[in-house]
Amino acid sequence: MEERPELLPLLSVAGGPMRGASFRLRASPQVIGRAPTVDVVVHDPHLSRRHAEVWLAPEGASLRDIGSTNGTWLNDRRITGVEQLADGDVIRIGRTELRFFDPGVARTDPVGLSFGPPRQDYRPTLPLPVPLKTPPSAVR
Repeated sequence: MEERPELLPLLSVAGGPMRGASFRLRASPQVIGRAPTVDVVVHDPHLSRRHAEVWLAPEGASLRDIGSTNGTWLNDRRITGVEQLADGDVIRIGRTELRFFDPGVARTDPVGLSFGPPRQDYRPTLPLPVPLKTPPSAVR
């Protein structure tokens, strides 16, 4: 897959100070944080200098919190060990939201639009819209 980098899994910043930025995963661990010396610098004051790390292994992409103060959240659940990532997963670090996109098994696009049936563990980040009621005076 190294000869086709567009097929490597991708983390896209869907919310937070760096919305729109993205980066590809690779086999060696990439440290995410706000320190200028980490692999993926995220300009969010709510991140630790060295917050989390991601990497691509033969069994898939993995995520681990590396002792951050505010924690790393995967699909609204705080993680404590190594977690496998699946296409469409939402990672929250500080006030930054990352979406995981794996083009090899994609049911979503890089910004989270669904292409298949909803996953059982899917949790929307926004509440469902409430239908507007037509006032009786508008009905003829």
